[in-house]
Amino acid sequence: MLYEKGINTAAETVFKGGIVIIPTDTIYGFSCDPRNDQAVSRIRQIKARDSKPFIILDSSLGRIKGQYFNSDNFINEVIDVMVSEKLWPGRITVIADKNKNLELDFLKENSKIAVRYTDNNVVKTICDKISFGIVSTSINISGEKEVNDISLIRADWTGRADFILERNTLGEKASTIIELFPIERNIRFLREPDKESTEKIKKIISDRFEICR
Repeated sequence: MLYEKGINTAAETVFKGGIVIIPTDTIYGFSCDPRNDQAVSRIRQIKARDSKPFIILDSSLGRIKGQYFNSDNFINEVIDVMVSEKLWPGRITVIADKNKNLELDFLKENSKIAVRYTDNNVVKTICDKISFGIVSTSINISGEKEVNDISLIRADWTGRADFILERNTLGEKASTIIELFPIERNIRFLREPDKESTEKIKKIISDRFEICR
């Protein structure tokens, strides 16, 4: 009951324009509404991060295909395969051409967007509350190792976010990242935090699409 209350508090905090630290389907992360420029800027300042864009997490496949990514046959084919093969929702972040109608200030200089489809209950509750995805980025100063121990997060990061939701995460490693190239119709793996699971992902994807280096 207390944890459910905490999830609702996290959702309300994001809804009101705040930033939160939450457990995700991978590791703990800072989150906020990506449409709130002030909140996004606060996270960037906290992490001492440059203009590198953030990942968006969402529990709505409809928003992912219809609002974030460009309407492209190859992108949709890859997403459909990932869903049918149960890779999505899951710990894979996809970088692809962004929807030209998507107006997010932190992505205005970027032609691509990074998105992860997740069924994580915390993320879903927040996304349902704001009717949009959320920013997600690791708990660390940019360039340093991610912090995923809640006791260390509580000791070192309390006060930097408006709310910390404490619970064990579902993983100890960040997501695998793949980038889609619609013109070439191929896929590149940019981050492979877990070699064993990445090889399984590559096997499924390579049966249908070309993997480039």
